[in-house]
Amino acid sequence: MVRLEWSQLPGEIRARIEDIAGAVAGEAQTQSGGFSAGLASRVSFRNGRRLFVKAVHASSAGTFDLYRREADILRLIPPNLPAAHLIDAFTQGEWTVLVIDDVEGRHPRKDSRCDTELVLDAVAAFRAVPPPATLPRLADELADDAGSWARLEERELLDDTTPWCVANVDFLRAQAERVGTAVAGERLVHGDLRSDNILLDETGRARLLDWPWAARGRGWEDALLYLLDLRVADAEADVEALRAHPVFDGSSTEDHVSLLAAIGGGWFEKCRWPAPPGMTTLRDFQRREALAAVTWIEHLSAL
Repeated sequence: MVRLEWSQLPGEIRARIEDIAGAVAGEAQTQSGGFSAGLASRVSFRNGRRLFVKAVHASSAGTFDLYRREADILRLIPPNLPAAHLIDAFTQGEWTVLVIDDVEGRHPRKDSRCDTELVLDAVAAFRAVPPPATLPRLADELADDAGSWARLEERELLDDTTPWCVANVDFLRAQAERVGTAVAGERLVHGDLRSDNILLDETGRARLLDWPWAARGRGWEDALLYLLDLRVADAEADVEALRAHPVFDGSSTEDHVSLLAAIGGGWFEKCRWPAPPGMTTLRDFQRREALAAVTWIEHLSAL
């Protein structure tokens, strides 16, 4: 995947961003990570200001819609949230643009227990942040995934999963179907928490980026998804002790298995679909996540 460069934006779009910044742009550093080919650049301006700019053309339909959704969500989330906050957003012609706080920091190291605890602490802090009432319920967002294992079995697609899944499809189906109960709540959920969506600032505070999938849930779901991200990177990653972190208070191992079963089954379905325009690496990522999810379920079900 090759990202769009700042210099490739139309001149009128760059000029509007410069108006927001109050100065002419200087250096622009394209950021790696993510799945889209849209612009994602840290832009320095001649007045000393630095902003993070995301932009995408309407020809990348899936990314275009996600950027617009993220802008709507960033307008709603409270300023005390540990996030990178929206400065401005606009759609002009066939372009959607987000101008966001630039956070100086680094991505958490996946092999660092200390970094992981900082991330879990940030997720736990969401408990004190009332979510906007207009955000969707995570239970509703996962309703389709709840039926994923039933569809995989009905369509004779289980051979594309793993032998353990084939032997335990009844268990996986039942666990996925109860995910709505497992995640029902009124706390803020980021919905897509991975290391490339997090920066640790100079104080050690974790700041969360990329918010198009925000929803209302129980509040522990992001923490579990982050631990899953660690297991994707290293199948032998020891994350079990971290499930004792206070962010998981009020949830059970069965709740965790239900979420993993729903999203794992959903990813096994989606990874077979053609990739959306401009998101060529997405399907491979989804399959790796699905395999990591069911491997973790197999471990948890043996405890």
